[in-house]
Amino acid sequence: MISRILRTPAISLTFVVLSLIGSGFSQRPPTQEALANPGAPYLIFSTYLGGVMRCTSCADGRTFAQNVSSDARGNIYVTGATESSTLPVRNAWQPRPAPHSGMSAFVAKYDAAGELLWLTYLGGDNKSMGNGIAAMPDGGVAVAGVTSSDKNGPFPTKNAFQDAYQGNGDYFVTVFDANGNLLYSTYLGGSDAEGGDLFVDDTGGGNIIAVDARGLIYVTGFTSWSGTHIGDRFPVTSNAIQPDPAGPSDAFLSIFDVTKIGADSMIYSSFLGGHRNDIGHSVTANAAGSLITVAGYTDSDDFPTTKNGYRRHPPPPGFTSNGFVAQFRSSKPGDPSSEYSAVYATYLGADSSEARDDVYGITQDANGIILATGRTESKNFPMNGPEAPSIYNSAHYLKPHASGDEPYLVKIDPSLDGEASLIYSTFLGGASPDGLWGTFATSVGVDANGAAYVGGQTSAPGVEYVYSPNPVEAPMPLPYTDDALFTSDQGDGDAILMQISPDGRRLGYSTFLGGKGGDRLYGLTVDPDGNVIVTGLTASSDFPVKNPAEPWPGNVGEQNAFVTKFGFASSAGGETH
Repeated sequence: MISRILRTPAISLTFVVLSLIGSGFSQRPPTQEALANPGAPYLIFSTYLGGVMRCTSCADGRTFAQNVSSDARGNIYVTGATESSTLPVRNAWQPRPAPHSGMSAFVAKYDAAGELLWLTYLGGDNKSMGNGIAAMPDGGVAVAGVTSSDKNGPFPTKNAFQDAYQGNGDYFVTVFDANGNLLYSTYLGGSDAEGGDLFVDDTGGGNIIAVDARGLIYVTGFTSWSGTHIGDRFPVTSNAIQPDPAGPSDAFLSIFDVTKIGADSMIYSSFLGGHRNDIGHSVTANAAGSLITVAGYTDSDDFPTTKNGYRRHPPPPGFTSNGFVAQFRSSKPGDPSSEYSAVYATYLGADSSEARDDVYGITQDANGIILATGRTESKNFPMNGPEAPSIYNSAHYLKPHASGDEPYLVKIDPSLDGEASLIYSTFLGGASPDGLWGTFATSVGVDANGAAYVGGQTSAPGVEYVYSPNPVEAPMPLPYTDDALFTSDQGDGDAILMQISPDGRRLGYSTFLGGKGGDRLYGLTVDPDGNVIVTGLTASSDFPVKNPAEPWPGNVGEQNAFVTKFGFASSAGGETH
């Protein structure tokens, strides 16, 4: 199994008990530049989400959000997990956690102004956690996560492909309608473990579920296989590109049509990986469902790449990890007889025996152009030269297992071959050579103008961003723009939000986000109006709130979720000066 250290941000959370705050900003207001510039990003709303007391069977009362999505009307959907029995449920399908659950998933829906429309627990008698979320085209929502709820207190199922727990941790896929009524819910797994080290808030990053315009649901993650009984393996379909597991853990891609019932609801499922360990962190699909992209982690030296990939071959022996990006084409989206083919698949990371890289968040446009983000400790992470688009094209101070992580953003055109497929690649700053601080990107989105948004967390100090027409070395402090909400870490690590221009040459916006405790950002979505919604966890009693549905941290001294919506009055555009 993969070492936990590879997927844990370099941020320690010290739970600070501070006085409760009300509505409005606390401690530090936005900068004067942000107030004076009418085009500057601004908070539309920002709210806590948590319980007010611990549940009787829980070790603590923490609540954390793992992901966020938005629909065509600007409604916002959030999922994660809680150890509190007193979340602010509303119009709940499951109004309380199951007895002895210890941890329960939750799903919440807010309107565009931040009013809570419904919030429900979701889980059985053992632990459950929501990892990924995607809005359905009809106003409902699809959620994917992990559960250990077995037959003694099962996870709720309906019209399920798999209605029984298979053991050692399973995924679940659940769909609610626009009003929060349960439409579909299934286990997804084999007899070995799915999801790895379950029920921790930093598992995986990215978003493990996606939905296309017809409501087909795409899920990724990873599954373990000990080689015992073939009937107990993770389920695959007869048209799978890779019908058999290749290593101790493999990524997978599964597709569901929840208008169908039972076994017919799974229309595709396949393993994806080489003979070592592979994890699917994110999945995305175009509106038609014809192009599906999965990204994640690999330490396999035989990951199944395509000949047109940016890099087909693995790093030299001794490497710790690379990311991967793999795009597939469906010949008949939604049809069980559809044929699937690999359009593009590549290692993404340093071509070095010291490589230590991962891909967490991805998104793609209607034409299949991919944006990918994550973390690296590799100074030779792929960049495409001093004349190519980039903000920062070097970070010589990076050293695997010694420096802090640094985030990056990569844009890929799978219709091009090899090195030409890398449209741009840029470091984003915020890593120290000695590991005293680091920065970690978990999620990425894009607006209608092509500006990219990256979210994550940092323990780095800040430095003001200065545009350069030519790529320069990434700063070790995290760059902030002069209209930032916060220009430095407010406490024990902060969330971050960065906007990158469509051409990849400059930062349009960059800010710290947090309070005096520890804050982490896991989920990010861009709504149809170009607003950016982020979510994660905070241990701060002074997290910045505005027009909040819940103005105070429910459990002071514990982790609480947050949901924050930024308005961007003007796009980053394509300018480079």
